[in-house]
Amino acid sequence: MSATITHFFGHALTGQGIKHVYNEIMNEAKNVYLLNGAYGFKLAESLKNIGTFYSSKGVDVEYFHDPFFENSIEAIFVKEPYNILFLESTNLLFDSVGSHVQEISLHDCVDKQKMIERHQDFLNLFNKKDDYYTKCFQALSNALKIHDDWEVETRRYMDWKGLDTQTEELMVKVFGDKKLEKSGQKQHRLLGTLTPEGARDTVQSITQNLDKRLFIKGYPGTGKSSMMKKLVDAALERGFDAQMVWCGLDSNSVDMVILPELKLCIFDSTEPHQYFPEKLGDEIFDIARLCHPTEVEEANIKEIVTNYRSTMNEAIMYAKKYAETEKVVRQLFDDAILLEQLEEKMAELILEI
Repeated sequence: MSATITHFFGHALTGQGIKHVYNEIMNEAKNVYLLNGAYGFKLAESLKNIGTFYSSKGVDVEYFHDPFFENSIEAIFVKEPYNILFLESTNLLFDSVGSHVQEISLHDCVDKQKMIERHQDFLNLFNKKDDYYTKCFQALSNALKIHDDWEVETRRYMDWKGLDTQTEELMVKVFGDKKLEKSGQKQHRLLGTLTPEGARDTVQSITQNLDKRLFIKGYPGTGKSSMMKKLVDAALERGFDAQMVWCGLDSNSVDMVILPELKLCIFDSTEPHQYFPEKLGDEIFDIARLCHPTEVEEANIKEIVTNYRSTMNEAIMYAKKYAETEKVVRQLFDDAILLEQLEEKMAELILEI
């Protein structure tokens, strides 16, 4: 039996700051291993190796990528029958953890003398990258405010009654009179994020096993996220599981909903994650037809979009500078990693099948 490999981003760089959904994923897992005391590319490679081990045995695995280094893995979620989350958590804080969570110290996998010798280098690099980090998120915050102005222009001419009608038709189309005799479970993932190379998403990986994909086409601020949240509520009321896949710019906005038992998803298929139907089961869900801005609003929108893209480019520039500096930090950390000890420690975490 072949395993399904699914790729997500572990963090999103949003206008409200860093967003992750690891707290929620921890609630899905039977066992959680929080890896503390070491981080860098060598640890990321070790996590990838754990994923490869389980997938080679036919177990589905979710890989969570670092937004600053797309090929670097920061967490692995091994699915049924194990449901184990392996998470590099050196720089993460959790308010509370359950009895199924175990903190794994990797401090003994680090050459402390080398770290001491490079202390000043680390200090200089941390000060430098903190400055880029602050400027990146200031630009993202500004971009989100500009995006809000964009939404103001489109909301004025949205046919909200028409959207209500279309939403009701969607509910009938998706569920009909189907109900399940169980409680629906809600999960959380991220659709994509800003990276040093621009906006990135993993839509194709996330939706690879779905039979039906609905591509929402519509202006910002015209109810796409609210409609999807209503769909989640309806699914849970009927006993269906629902996966909320969150926006990479606005941490409060949903960009996709997956109903795994129906093998269906609906998502905001507009920039910066614009897709079009390409296979059987794909369909456009058009709400743009319900919004008709006047020429005045269209002119305002054009100016807003120009400012928005300029501000996002500024955020990308600082994200790239941050990543360049962070890369040196991780390479220094890698130089201090005691690889044999790390490999032994990680091997102990693998459950033989």
